[in-house]
Amino acid sequence: MPFISANDIELYYEIHGSGEPLLLIMGLSHNSLSWKRSLPALEEHFQVILFDNRGTGRSSKPETPYSIELMAEDARTVLDAAGVESAHVYGISMGGMIAQRLAIAHPDRVRSLVLGCTTSGGANHVQPHPEVGMAMLSRASASPVEAAWAAVPILYSEGFIQKNRDAIEEDIGTRLQIPTPAQCYMLQLQACLAHDTYDELDRISVPTLVIHGDADLLVPFENGVTLKEKINGAEFFKVPGAGHLYVTEAQDEVNQRVLEFLTKQA
Repeated sequence: MPFISANDIELYYEIHGSGEPLLLIMGLSHNSLSWKRSLPALEEHFQVILFDNRGTGRSSKPETPYSIELMAEDARTVLDAAGVESAHVYGISMGGMIAQRLAIAHPDRVRSLVLGCTTSGGANHVQPHPEVGMAMLSRASASPVEAAWAAVPILYSEGFIQKNRDAIEEDIGTRLQIPTPAQCYMLQLQACLAHDTYDELDRISVPTLVIHGDADLLVPFENGVTLKEKINGAEFFKVPGAGHLYVTEAQDEVNQRVLEFLTKQA
């Protein structure tokens, strides 16, 4: 279980499989365990590097301000620790924000990008319904179990919730193995709210695949369309009927599309 010292904290990371390197970056309040539905398929073809963002999992949980820029530097140091000069990078939600910033700040470290259920942020970000925003803020005052269940209507589509309670319970069980402290959740959320790459997206020149569920309540679908339109040559994969956690709702379909894209770049 390796750790790397980075930016005055300790970051936990793991390496699985073999082949060209693929860095996975998880989203708000989630840790690397949440890649469980993607990892088996990806590690068959790539050397997969995954890690816990600051504030989550087994990494340090500082209570000083976070930023997407700082977390992108954390990601870069994980590549350094793994001995990888450049990698394919797949980030979802907040992880997709970090991936964008990594590609802009360190283009030599990124071979290709997969940006899932994420946004360029800033003034051009299409906001979720105000009730969704309030619910995300209120999670900071709830217990980990209460916060996890309160987020279900935001993270999954209504149709999936009605028919797949077992899968949702499994997801929540995974997240609760190492709960994210409320203060760290808020620090990550504040970093997400300050994120803005809209005017810099034309600096991303690597092959890019954008993935978005068209029933995403947390990061509305239009934000994925913006990324596709602003990043030169980007491919777009719409996941019909899927909410924010498309990695659960359309696991096999999405894994296949990601592998198709990455294999073309390898």
